[in-house]
Amino acid sequence: MAMIPCRECGETISDGAPTCPKCGIPSPGGQARLEIKRASRLMGALVPLNVWVDSNDMGTISPGNSISLTVAPGVHRIECQLLQGHNKGGAEEFHVPAGKHLTVNVSTSKWNGAPIFSAE
Repeated sequence: MAMIPCRECGETISDGAPTCPKCGIPSPGGQARLEIKRASRLMGALVPLNVWVDSNDMGTISPGNSISLTVAPGVHRIECQLLQGHNKGGAEEFHVPAGKHLTVNVSTSKWNGAPIFSAE
């Protein structure tokens, strides 16, 4: 993580800090957009994909759909798993820069349903 000035008071803070320790403003490094898209494919197409961002349940995504959220800039962990007990889950971390929009595409392995991540 990078050290940046707070957008309110100028205190040096981490770009991923949820609040400024000096002035208390939320998202002192600014905001960013994170979009998680599920690929449209036949394999696992009828099975919803569970999604967690930073251990927070974001719900499920069906093929061809996405979840979009505003996040603090910094590193965020995305975890996914098909709603079938025998499929493996997976997780990967992505850096989302301040003021930017990061799209993470998630497809599933045709062999075991494990998620495959790629960023745009």
